[in-house]
Amino acid sequence: MKDKKYDDSIEGIAFVMLLYNLLTGLFFIISGNQVIEHSLLYQQLGSLFTMDMWGLIFLSSSILLMFGIVTKTKTAYVSFLFGGSIGACVMFLYAIARFDTTDYTLFAARYSMMAILQLGIAIYGGVMAWNHRKKQK
Repeated sequence: MKDKKYDDSIEGIAFVMLLYNLLTGLFFIISGNQVIEHSLLYQQLGSLFTMDMWGLIFLSSSILLMFGIVTKTKTAYVSFLFGGSIGACVMFLYAIARFDTTDYTLFAARYSMMAILQLGIAIYGGVMAWNHRKKQK
């Protein structure tokens, strides 16, 4: 069974990140190839992966975060670890691309903050999974 001390707060933050990752992933899959022509940011992202691949990576993070929220077992922490890690990595890449392609650093700072939140979810999931494993031994 999961601990409840901080879980509600983490699940709330994870839900917001889940929605953002879900919408971003769907956007990249549905219309990413159309907007890549008009945006230097998406052209730079497209040089690393295809827009569909970016969408699938964001969607995988969403699915793992959703599993972490819905599941009320100890495996939810592992899901938070992987979902938050994937989300943080792609969000940091998105923020770096935004720094390179815009005159306004505010947008890049926002994406960096979202990456930090997702990294926090991953760290929390990893620490709690480790604590539960240590308790079992």
